[in-house]
Amino acid sequence: MKKLIPIFFALVIASCQQEEFSADLTVAFSIESAISDATYPIKVALPENYDSEGQKYATIYVLDGEDNFDFVAENCKKISHDLSTSNVLVVSIGYGNDRADDYTPSKAMEGGGGAEKFMQFIEHELIPKIESDFAVDTVRECRVILGHSFGGLLGAYAFTNHNNVFGNYIMLSPSIWYDNEIMLKLEQENRIANSKNHQLVYLGIGQLENEGRMLAPFEAFYQRLLNNYPDIALSHHLEPQLGHMGSRNPNTLKGLNFYFQNR
Repeated sequence: MKKLIPIFFALVIASCQQEEFSADLTVAFSIESAISDATYPIKVALPENYDSEGQKYATIYVLDGEDNFDFVAENCKKISHDLSTSNVLVVSIGYGNDRADDYTPSKAMEGGGGAEKFMQFIEHELIPKIESDFAVDTVRECRVILGHSFGGLLGAYAFTNHNNVFGNYIMLSPSIWYDNEIMLKLEQENRIANSKNHQLVYLGIGQLENEGRMLAPFEAFYQRLLNNYPDIALSHHLEPQLGHMGSRNPNTLKGLNFYFQNR
């Protein structure tokens, strides 16, 4: 497989001129998935002074990449600088199929239940390409998945059903309520095997989300992790006076800080 090097493209530079992080450190390409039968736009933000020969970097895989990539990449740069620690590669996964299909673990009224195929795409097509083409560490402990809402639900599914892929999880307002709280059932079914692994998990939600169906299943999922996973670095936060969308960026910042400080 041909190696990508950071000498990058005019199209990428043109499309990223408004971004605060360096456009010449952003690579864009697409992957046509044979598993999920969709084409996914991918972006990769490289650290400043990216050294493809002398260093191996951790990776953060960002769901809903069209909405979240710029914010995550810029703040990884800032947090790593403030903490004087190595930055990460930020990998944006854009939309191929509808997110309500790719991010949901079962077929229900609100979604198509394509999470298993989507995770197979991540594990067997996307991650191998990233780890072949870039200077990244290939161990589970150096991979992070970050998602909000249905993206947070997919992060929870990665935790329960593909715990060998990611060692770190930033779940923002995860839709644990989905399909009669099926995620709680999947957590229990896979607990014995998964609880043997080291985990880093940040769970964040908006305080105003307790007015709907979000908070009680979120708290139940948190309590299960707290009580049953002895080797876990776990943080739980309710963002005051904010709802589902308003809490996303503040909790993203807190989740990234928790990761960089505890990895």
